[in-house]
Amino acid sequence: MHLGTSITPFGHHLAAWQKNGSVNALRFDRISEQVKRAQDAKLDFVLFADNFGHRPVKNLSAQTVPFEPTTLIAALATMAGKIGLIASAAMDLHEPYNLARRFASLDTISHGRTGWNYIAASASAKAAEYIDVVSRLWDSWEDDAFVYDKNKGRFFLPEKMHVLNHVGENFTVRGPLNVNRSPQAKPVVATLLRSQTLELAAQKAEVIFLDVSSPEELKSTLTNFHEALDRTGRKRSDIKILVNIVPYIGETENEANKLRQELSGLIEVNEQTSGIELVGTAQAIADQLEKWSELVDGFISLSPFLPNGRDPFIESVVPELQKRSIFRSEYAGQTLREHLSLPRPAHPATAMREQAS
Repeated sequence: MHLGTSITPFGHHLAAWQKNGSVNALRFDRISEQVKRAQDAKLDFVLFADNFGHRPVKNLSAQTVPFEPTTLIAALATMAGKIGLIASAAMDLHEPYNLARRFASLDTISHGRTGWNYIAASASAKAAEYIDVVSRLWDSWEDDAFVYDKNKGRFFLPEKMHVLNHVGENFTVRGPLNVNRSPQAKPVVATLLRSQTLELAAQKAEVIFLDVSSPEELKSTLTNFHEALDRTGRKRSDIKILVNIVPYIGETENEANKLRQELSGLIEVNEQTSGIELVGTAQAIADQLEKWSELVDGFISLSPFLPNGRDPFIESVVPELQKRSIFRSEYAGQTLREHLSLPRPAHPATAMREQAS
């Protein structure tokens, strides 16, 4: 089972800040503490969403984090040395070259623990071209391009530098990047599945986040995605599918229900947090996750409330899953791809040479 968590200062419920509000929760050190606890629990990754700087009009956004995500994970990578770090970035707000360079830099800084959660408005040809350009820019250099040969005066091997020279319908990008390939070769590409971007996700994403509200919706969404995946010719084993869950946890089911009702009573409009709500004890929630793990590869926790900045899911449900031996107790690898059991992509030039031989 693969597990991640989406980081927010107060929790994902709109009223979490009212129940546990403190300006101190917005500080970098408080957010880094959450990441370190997630790492101590051996989670695959932490995810940082982005509200693109929009100020709240009435209620505080449940996803409010007072930092730009890629800047934030650059700092976190130096403080948490094992856990994966996934940042959201919208295609409409960044040129392909600049985004590719930024995430390649983050992947080098983190020693191969970075992921890009792309946000696309639609499954357009422009969006597909954008992802292709970014991915090919990440292949600007082969793994062994830099030889640092002082005797011969060769810093790198020119034949192992690949200039993109892309001229497409929507983008013209020369390249190359000035960033080496990382230990995992290139950042992991993730996305939140939407009906309007289903085909794009099936073609390009390596990690899929599912935002569904019930087991029935989960099954129908999986059917639609598997059909789209078949149309692309990609293998199901090349992709990890994780479901958003919203866990309300208590010593008893009544206690968990009371927390849910209390939070909902603090806001005028009960806008549900995205994901399947799970209400009950840690053991009961672990039972559900174990059952659903037959359908999907794992889950991403959107904890509705963080008492004193501590995540009940990490502190109660994760140990229960570890006790059942269905989630790791130690990291087996170093990179995000290793955490997620995703293959390290070979450089296209290397793959071509191997085929030719």
